[in-house]
Amino acid sequence: MNAAALRRVLRMLASQDIFREDDQGLYHLTPAAEFLRSGASRSLRDAVIMFSEDYMWRSAGHLTAAVETGSSSFEQLYGKPFFEWLGATPDAASTFHASMVQLSETGIERIIDAYDFPATGTVVDVGGGRGALLREILEKNQHLNGVLQDDRSALREHVLDTPQTADRWRLEEGSFFESVPVGGNVYVLKHIIHNWDDEQSTAILRNCRSAMKDDARVLIIDPVLPEPGNPHFGWALDLVMLSTLTGKERTRQEFEAILNGAGLRISNIFPVQTLGEYSIIEAVAA
Repeated sequence: MNAAALRRVLRMLASQDIFREDDQGLYHLTPAAEFLRSGASRSLRDAVIMFSEDYMWRSAGHLTAAVETGSSSFEQLYGKPFFEWLGATPDAASTFHASMVQLSETGIERIIDAYDFPATGTVVDVGGGRGALLREILEKNQHLNGVLQDDRSALREHVLDTPQTADRWRLEEGSFFESVPVGGNVYVLKHIIHNWDDEQSTAILRNCRSAMKDDARVLIIDPVLPEPGNPHFGWALDLVMLSTLTGKERTRQEFEAILNGAGLRISNIFPVQTLGEYSIIEAVAA
């Protein structure tokens, strides 16, 4: 690594308070840089590495192709959909899944604080990865049970087995495109729906509607785009979806459309202030 070139990068980051340069030209960590450390609480190291990967930059660099065709630039570059390519690329998959774990665990406490979970019943975490959100829900609601659904590789690394959650959870392997666990009182989809187009999203939500009790609720945790012209990090995230996946960020009206198509309706929206501006969209049977 070239020291002079590295210093040019570090001094730019220091201008943004990511590092601090002292009088001897040495660089030190700042509170913001703590998130770059692998051992730090709520580390974002893997997420930063993932967003710096070549496939992310190439996809963003070919955004024009996505705009011209309406299909992701990633798929045009790599010849297959993102998740299919990821399944055949172990190194990239390892970094991606590690980054998703870190991003998923960001703001969990605020999500739980923003929503009044029922005193009893079963919470189903659909596509919940390792189950960090479900674990926190169960630990803070001692009379709730939980079901974590995801594929085998995610469930193998689950984090639900704690003294506070003993005997109150189970794992269910499967694809939410095929079915979701039946009989739940609350179905949670955190950072799931925005990955998929309207048809795919409606299919996931329709499976939730088929599995849920009549008085159950579905919680979608994603950005809700504001009126045009208003600042929101979701506008930029929407371009990441356009260049890489088939999904998109949605307005309230767009969420209403896919929910109605699945036999559901919005009953409330709860804002959550995390590292970005997310919301909990609560839906019930239509």
